[in-house]
Amino acid sequence: MRFTFSLALALAIVGPASAQIDEDFAKANRIFGQISAASVVDDIEGEWLPLSTLSNLNGADPDPGLVASYLERICGNDTVRGAVIEGIDQASFTMAAPNTGGELVYRFDWLGGAQFHRSFDPETLFRVRKFDTIEGEKGVEMRARALEASTSLVDLYRVSPDLLAMATPQRVEIFGRCPN
Repeated sequence: MRFTFSLALALAIVGPASAQIDEDFAKANRIFGQISAASVVDDIEGEWLPLSTLSNLNGADPDPGLVASYLERICGNDTVRGAVIEGIDQASFTMAAPNTGGELVYRFDWLGGAQFHRSFDPETLFRVRKFDTIEGEKGVEMRARALEASTSLVDLYRVSPDLLAMATPQRVEIFGRCPN
């Protein structure tokens, strides 16, 4: 009797878990199984806000409604701008960095899978971050770190039509699209 009960309990626990893993795999495959530039670049144009600042350091989800409230308050605001993305062709786009007033523009060109090459003008990066005025060893170090953080290889994942994850060796930045 105990064995039958234990077996029934184990099967009841395993049953829902295997159904959940199927759903989770399908979701992961939609996000990470991208094999074309189109899965990232299609319908990418618009203003996107960095959302990673809304997550806490413990990895917990943000409070319910926080993301929607943030997008509503910040999107279209002239003093605080998101990243403005414009398509170039079916495999490339530009992104004006958030809060630079369009001054710092990155270009993304598809390499394969979800990987893109990110290019930019280093002098503009240094000027925008005011690293061009810092002299000596400290200035050299700060400029080198800025270049390293702006690594040229970036993995881009369209989590949904309105969420974009940008992964570099240093971090993952999540962007939310502003409503039109």
